[in-house]
Amino acid sequence: MENIRWILLLAGFVIVLGIYLFGRYHTAEDEEREQAERPSTRPGRDIDPLFDQPDDNEAVEAELERLEQLISEDSGIQPAAAADEPETSKTPLPEPDKVVTLFVLAPTGVPFPGSFIFEAMETAGLQFGDMEIFHCIDRQRGSEQPLFSVANMVEPGTFDLSAMATFTTSGLVLFLQLPGPADPVKAFDRMVDAARSLADGLGGTVCDATRSALTNQTIGHMREDVIDYQLRQRVAKTAS
Repeated sequence: MENIRWILLLAGFVIVLGIYLFGRYHTAEDEEREQAERPSTRPGRDIDPLFDQPDDNEAVEAELERLEQLISEDSGIQPAAAADEPETSKTPLPEPDKVVTLFVLAPTGVPFPGSFIFEAMETAGLQFGDMEIFHCIDRQRGSEQPLFSVANMVEPGTFDLSAMATFTTSGLVLFLQLPGPADPVKAFDRMVDAARSLADGLGGTVCDATRSALTNQTIGHMREDVIDYQLRQRVAKTAS
């Protein structure tokens, strides 16, 4: 349908143009006949009967301009002024979320019993909530947003409180999502404390993201990474 419309517009342009030129041609013949019958009595330059007629048909020219505009719009041609307009500056993409993780692994062949997990979670200051996992809530700031969360390391990662008596798992995963807490460094420190509390209560081992036993040196590196992330976020906010 778009092609047919374009063809009809172009045909209309050609027809109007033909009428316009045909009228100009006959006007020129009439002028030449009149000049042949009576000689010119005033000096001056010769008038080109095709292009210099003082009584141009303004309605025809307006129609030609209208058809030209319709054809230009239908074919997607933009006015020249649009090409000179400055490009809109692209909005910088937000920095991808960062996730800091710790693991509490059960001894090989001795999974954590569900009957102990709930008690260990309460001792570590965690509560069961959204997505059927446990969360650490910072109530000192009057916010219900979690500082960090604890999930089951085994898929689907949730806890069924109605079946905790028969539930077992080979490990827990603690994760801190950034940006998130107002003080990410404080949230990270609390997550380390909670991981150690869970390990003590369940008889497990705190490990880093590579499943290696967590050392003070690794904790220091992870903490510096969180501090660096926090600084970059502040710089980005200041720049914006």
